[in-house]
Amino acid sequence: MLMGKVLCRVTPRQLMTSRLIATTMVRRDVKTPIQEWGWAYLQRQKALGRPIAPHLTVYKPQLTWMVSGAHRVTGCAMACVLLFGGVGFALLPFNFTQFVDYIRSWHIPPVITSAFKFVIAFPIIFHTLNGIRFIGFDLAKGVDNTAAIYRSGYLVLALSFIIAVAVVINAWPTNKHAVKH
Repeated sequence: MLMGKVLCRVTPRQLMTSRLIATTMVRRDVKTPIQEWGWAYLQRQKALGRPIAPHLTVYKPQLTWMVSGAHRVTGCAMACVLLFGGVGFALLPFNFTQFVDYIRSWHIPPVITSAFKFVIAFPIIFHTLNGIRFIGFDLAKGVDNTAAIYRSGYLVLALSFIIAVAVVINAWPTNKHAVKH
């Protein structure tokens, strides 16, 4: 009688939960046959000195995939800078203007600051122009032949370089008094 009362107090949900917990043990040392075969294959390739596939050294560098990869890298880099820079300036006890004034107080030669400006400007300009190029690809413009794709890729790289240099030249201090001390 007592056993019947105890069993009646256990709900079906509790029974299912206890069964689920008891049957879902994870054993990391047990592999399926295909996992065993895959692991043995990787070990054989490693012993032969072959790279884990597909490796970038296997492929011939081509403008198409290099520009596409650079577009992704610049996008991720700019997103990280905006995220961490925005959060940093929101949390730190100084703002962007104070940060720029602090950097200016180092009296770095204009040649070096211009190089930094180019490093900042080029990815932004490249990503923007290449994004426009990719929108054209999405609209099926310029994808008829490989030559057009290469021309647009070289055009994006050349225009990005020219515009980035123009931005840096435009930001060059005109006289010694233009730089704050």
